[in-house]
Amino acid sequence: GKKGVEVLSIPSAEQNYLVFNAGNSANPLLNNPAFWEAARWLVDYEGITRDLLKGQYFIHQSFLPVGLPGALEDNPFKFDPEKAKAILAKAGIKDAHFTLDVENKPPFITLAQSMQASFAQGGVKVDLLPAAGSQVYARVRAKQHQAAIRLWIPDYFDAHSNASAFVYNDGKASTVAGLNGWKIPELSQQTLAAVAEPDAAKRLDLYKKMQETLQHNSPYIFVDQGKTQIVVRDNVKGYQQGLNADMVWYDRVTK
Repeated sequence: GKKGVEVLSIPSAEQNYLVFNAGNSANPLLNNPAFWEAARWLVDYEGITRDLLKGQYFIHQSFLPVGLPGALEDNPFKFDPEKAKAILAKAGIKDAHFTLDVENKPPFITLAQSMQASFAQGGVKVDLLPAAGSQVYARVRAKQHQAAIRLWIPDYFDAHSNASAFVYNDGKASTVAGLNGWKIPELSQQTLAAVAEPDAAKRLDLYKKMQETLQHNSPYIFVDQGKTQIVVRDNVKGYQQGLNADMVWYDRVTK
């Protein structure tokens, strides 16, 4: 690197995930928990983050980003096509296939092409439907997709911003769960209970349990989290960049 300059790499709250439209009656496979489980072992997390996205993202497999209080940081899944095949066989799933809506630009198309290749190794055929971001968004809003690769950034710095999207479906709200036809009355109640919980430690515990549930059994596969790369002169110390771009603290900076 250049002399006199330092590049800071700080987690950003941006996450990429694969989602199956559990409400798409054209492909009942997408509402099958055994298929969701197999799919978790068909993503090449390591190859995507290290080789394709060159370290601009890191593996993160939960719906709360690292840096947000209560985020679950363990990543239990890795690319294991044999394990996936065994799960599919045990569930009697044959000829597995789905179409994947994706924005035709990095990092989304990069993830999609990697998944098309890695899912094939587990015997799952993925047909990519690349399009402009606005078209992908419109198709997901209209619930026309079978699966999609999406980006998520919290609207505000609290676990409820993500929980209210991924773990809440009242049948009419256009939450992520709602747009993907995931019927979760009990989890939706848990989401309402967690946001209303006055005890901070108990509240974090509720989000931790919710993350564990979704990590293992949901139509979402969280793949990676972004890093914000910031260039500073090497005499600048104490610069603090938060999870969102507008969260910058200069109060401890010294030069």
